[in-house]
Amino acid sequence: MKRVIILGCTGSIGTTALNAIRSKHLPLEVVGLSCNTQTSTLTSLVEEFQPQAVCMTGTSAPTFHDCHAYSGVSGLKSMLQSLEADIVLNAIAGFDGLYASICALECGFDLALANKESVVCGGSFLFSIAKTHQCSIIPVDSEHSAIAELIKGHPRKTINSLILTASGGPFRTLEKDKFSSITVEQALAHPTWKMGKKISIDSATLANKALEVIEASYLFGFDHSHIEVVIHPQSIVHSMIRTIDGAVYAQLGNPDMTLPIINALSEGQKNLVTPLDFTNLHLDFSKPDFARFPLLELAFTILQRKGSTALAFNAADEVAVAAFLDKRISYPKMIEVVQRTLDQSWEEEIESLDQILKLDKVARAVAKRYL
Repeated sequence: MKRVIILGCTGSIGTTALNAIRSKHLPLEVVGLSCNTQTSTLTSLVEEFQPQAVCMTGTSAPTFHDCHAYSGVSGLKSMLQSLEADIVLNAIAGFDGLYASICALECGFDLALANKESVVCGGSFLFSIAKTHQCSIIPVDSEHSAIAELIKGHPRKTINSLILTASGGPFRTLEKDKFSSITVEQALAHPTWKMGKKISIDSATLANKALEVIEASYLFGFDHSHIEVVIHPQSIVHSMIRTIDGAVYAQLGNPDMTLPIINALSEGQKNLVTPLDFTNLHLDFSKPDFARFPLLELAFTILQRKGSTALAFNAADEVAVAAFLDKRISYPKMIEVVQRTLDQSWEEEIESLDQILKLDKVARAVAKRYL
């Protein structure tokens, strides 16, 4: 029985993981859980899964019988230090998930990572921590999970490039001159995936795919010139690799996050998702339009600039998306805030968590000036 800690257990990734453990009777013992503020949901999960410890980072945790409760961000670290586990699933959303990733690695846990901001903002520093503590970082995003599976069958020297697929979001075919009238409600209506508000907006602007391009570079060691993005509305092809002989290999499946999540936590499980039916299956692919989705193009520039540019991109995007969700700025203004923030110099190399926190604060202050 493999012991797992699930951070961000009430979000979409955490919920999907727990649903799979529950419904498919997987050999995974949930020894720890964390969430932000959803007390009632956490209480129900404690009753069902009977973890040894829980943490609520956004409010005081209630008292549980036979389950140690921690509170606050410092409590999250204390909880991780108190538990014996085989792997941590970090499904915390946004920049806040970086601290959790670092704590998990420093405790010696393998990390199933659904928090792409950890890699985007931590960069090589995060992987140096993993190396020091002899831990693995296992991708949970469907695109990166697919690439990890495809790479297993091909030596690194035979792979020419990685190909990430993107659904294109709700505005894939909308004329650019209509972007100024896009509402929050329209941007939240993703055509394929049901996700949280922040990632839904990022999927509309393709900022989420930009983050995934950066993440792929660090995870698999490919530079900007060997990563491609293709628009694929059906979200059936999760990712591809292009080999040096010209062939392309792909992972196909129905849009279901159960497979990448559970594959990151445990190997060899059966019947995780419904097999793909090829009857009347139609797949479309097209080149991304960088003129309409400039944040995606920025990802390739960021990989060339290096330094703390990716961190600044993430900080500015979080500030801009929050303002858009509050209906304080327009959709085009949201894009502009990120672009103008990246016009500054962000060449400082990341070497510590304190440095990351300082630079993140500076980048957010810069972004707020452009709102």
